[in-house]
Amino acid sequence: MSKPFGYLIIGGGGHAAVLAEILLKQGKNIVGIVAPEIIAGQIIFKEFPHLKDDEDVLRFDKHEVMLVNGIGAMPRQNLRERLYHYYKKLGYNFATIVSDTAVVSDYATLSEGVQVMNNAVVNLGTIVGENSIVNTSSSIDHDCIIGAQCHIAPGVTMSGQVAIEDNVHVGTGASIINNVEIGQSVIISVGASVTKSVKHNSIVYGARGTIKGIKYEH
Repeated sequence: MSKPFGYLIIGGGGHAAVLAEILLKQGKNIVGIVAPEIIAGQIIFKEFPHLKDDEDVLRFDKHEVMLVNGIGAMPRQNLRERLYHYYKKLGYNFATIVSDTAVVSDYATLSEGVQVMNNAVVNLGTIVGENSIVNTSSSIDHDCIIGAQCHIAPGVTMSGQVAIEDNVHVGTGASIINNVEIGQSVIISVGASVTKSVKHNSIVYGARGTIKGIKYEH
């Protein structure tokens, strides 16, 4: 008799913890967490076996588990992408995860390993490339194209027919108007408003916040 199908989460930080909660709410079988240490989500992760070495993944039959990429996505850091390609070459597959609170059109296309987090919206005609994250409460309107290995951070708003190439990071709260094209490896900073197309390897800066001290009299 074959072993029960399960989900193996790679990563022990906050992103992995949120994914674990999504899977638990969906009644999925989590068979373990692979991370050198658990740095967030201890209240959830304590329920599952903790494996500390990336090679521990190889203890699991690639036909009996789906991997969950719980590594968070940060600008110009490629650990998430490297692990994805490493295990793909070994024949493992990655789960595509959609939170029950997300709204994803029946006419949208999500590639392998895509993660659509809590309260996100992905409208019809949109295509999301492999191993990309559409994070919490982000809104992707109709007919957008999001490349592979992208991170659409919490609270991002993308209007219709936006095209984003691979390895793009769109920071928290950024807005992109319709018909804009974003080149490969672009970083769009927190709160930026993008109103025209951006060439590859560029950085789009948002508003610079100013913090002033307050003098209190005693």
